[in-house]
Amino acid sequence: MYGLERHLMKYMGHKGKLLSFLGDLLVEEASDANAIADPFCGSGAVSWYLAQNTKKAIMSGDLQKFAVCRAASVVERTEPVSAAAIFRPWIKRATSLVKVVVDKFPNAEASVEPNSKATGDIISLVIRSRVFCETVLPNLLESLASQFPMTKAYGGHYFSPMQALMLDALRATLPRVPDNRSVALAALIETASRCAAAPGHTAQPFQPTATSAIHIMEAWQRPVEKLLFEAIETISSRCAGKIGAARVMDFGETINSLEEGDLVFADPPYSDVHYSRFYHVLETLAHGREVEVSGRGRYPEISKRPSSRFSLRSQSEQAARDLIIGCHSRKLNLVLTFPSGEASNGLSAESFMSFAKGLYSSIEEHKVDSDFSTLGGNAKSRGARLKCQESIICFRV
Repeated sequence: MYGLERHLMKYMGHKGKLLSFLGDLLVEEASDANAIADPFCGSGAVSWYLAQNTKKAIMSGDLQKFAVCRAASVVERTEPVSAAAIFRPWIKRATSLVKVVVDKFPNAEASVEPNSKATGDIISLVIRSRVFCETVLPNLLESLASQFPMTKAYGGHYFSPMQALMLDALRATLPRVPDNRSVALAALIETASRCAAAPGHTAQPFQPTATSAIHIMEAWQRPVEKLLFEAIETISSRCAGKIGAARVMDFGETINSLEEGDLVFADPPYSDVHYSRFYHVLETLAHGREVEVSGRGRYPEISKRPSSRFSLRSQSEQAARDLIIGCHSRKLNLVLTFPSGEASNGLSAESFMSFAKGLYSSIEEHKVDSDFSTLGGNAKSRGARLKCQESIICFRV
């Protein structure tokens, strides 16, 4: 079995939980296709499933680089790789780089390794850590050839200073062999997702308050090395039946890579808030370059974050039309997932079906019980997840 219980990326509406039904449906719909496109590949769950369970070339696309890195680690590789062979020399290189940095501190590792239990002590530690990462560390890091984007932007916020340094060191010392590097980067992105001291999807870090202090400390004590090895083990054993490709591109470019009779699986955004707001930390890690950030969420400026027409109410309807018509004009079959009721971007499953009337020879809708993220929620009036019905729609040319 696919083993989705080990798929631990935090991602809005990822389709891993639907694959017991959706997976079989996609394999059946792709029976006569040579290739399958996943133009909103997100966490990579569906791209991985299709790569492993078909002999089709999977073409994964997304506007966010971290999502493409996740998909590429499986769809672009047809042989398993050794987790130990990736992890052991890599962690050795990264640890050596961290040591160079830590040795510059007056109190060595004690300056950056959290070890507080009382709420007041944790709050003080978080505040000191933020000052340390923003004012002290940058000067110490200037003499080193590597960049430290996670430490400078997010140390003391989403990650403890030591976690952030280790993430940066791992990013700077990735394996050079292409397949090993691809698996390593995907695993590193998953590790950062699992370590982040944030509710939901890393939109904003926990703040040093009496109620959040315990959550910060719990996250800051998550073991980067252990979680990284677990992620490498999960990814390294998976591979594609046929070489595919993963690229940063919009949905139009992705579907244009297919030929007549191929299949598109589309899971477009349903929120009127751009997904890049919630994954900017992982995007920074994927790029490996230092960024200017601001605000409680430590966001890069909005022009530096990818945006989707599906997340703009003024453009979402036209984006949906373009997706439907684009697939039809290229004579591509389409399987689409979307909330059955109206989503915050103004679209519903019915929207897509209405745009497709008169174009496709067959439109078949399946409804399944699901839930969706409210992008954090709150404890008083809105839960982090709400129950909903999700439609899986097959559009056949």
